[in-house]
Amino acid sequence: VHCPNLAAIAGAATVAYCDLDESRAKALLETHGGAYSTAEPAKIFDDPDIDAVLIQTGPRAHPVLVQAAAKAGKHIFVEKPLALELEDALETVRVVVSAGVKFIFGTCNRLAPMVLRAKRMCPNPVYTFCQCSDTVTHQAVHNLDLAVNLFHEAGLARVYASGRQVWGLDPHLSADSFSATLTFADGSTHTYIQHGKAYNPMLKKYHYQLFGESESVYLAKRLKECHLMRSSDTVENSWIFSGADFDRGPNGYMGHYDELAELVGCIRDGGNGRMTVQDAAYVLAVEKAILASIEESAVIDFPEFLKANASESLLEGRSAV
Repeated sequence: VHCPNLAAIAGAATVAYCDLDESRAKALLETHGGAYSTAEPAKIFDDPDIDAVLIQTGPRAHPVLVQAAAKAGKHIFVEKPLALELEDALETVRVVVSAGVKFIFGTCNRLAPMVLRAKRMCPNPVYTFCQCSDTVTHQAVHNLDLAVNLFHEAGLARVYASGRQVWGLDPHLSADSFSATLTFADGSTHTYIQHGKAYNPMLKKYHYQLFGESESVYLAKRLKECHLMRSSDTVENSWIFSGADFDRGPNGYMGHYDELAELVGCIRDGGNGRMTVQDAAYVLAVEKAILASIEESAVIDFPEFLKANASESLLEGRSAV
């Protein structure tokens, strides 16, 4: 996914590839070009010809690799989630901020064309709703990111959820499926259902709805469609991506190209991207609050939850109203 996208960005190129199974790194080198492959991350972190690294190992290794890259002065793109545990995510925030490197978190959907259109069509939703299959670890992060870092601009006030382990998709978590309601300081709410292997092919993998005071927006078929409604029986306008599923590159529909282009732009021109390391840790904190609500069968006061987990710093720069 990322190598062809990087190659499509003017002036950007992949230099090296790393995998614990070096044969996989060599296969990427042969396919996409570059200077070398290695099984040693330190070789890449120590290479003065490399400006940035793309870390895509899986979340258990993300914190140690992101921190090592930051300490080496490399700019960073890392896939989601940032970490499995909040403590590791917070330490990663500290190291990245201290190093002063550019950082982009791989919640590509925040840059997806239909998502940005939905935000323009319904900038201040009263209610949002998402329904999604797949794992909590790898998918909920995308959808919670949209809820708390884009669609709802007020601070998160309360979290209530119910759920359990049904399919064993996330054995390290207390639940692999749940229904959750997030209540924000302005009274708006987000309702989210993560339903594991209970797949609904009519929805594709997930869908999103936004309800404003005078409009609603439906993001359908895994963000390939955006529909605007202002009355009970009429679709006012529809925008539909007509390419194949998983189309990538500058004309893709899921934001994969855009997140790398944003990182390259930050390196070249300064400034910071929209998916920050603080955002990445904040989304993990929201997920942990959902799991805490399930485990305790209780409403979680989110600011108090952050305080109890030494995470109040994640509120800095965020709206409280």
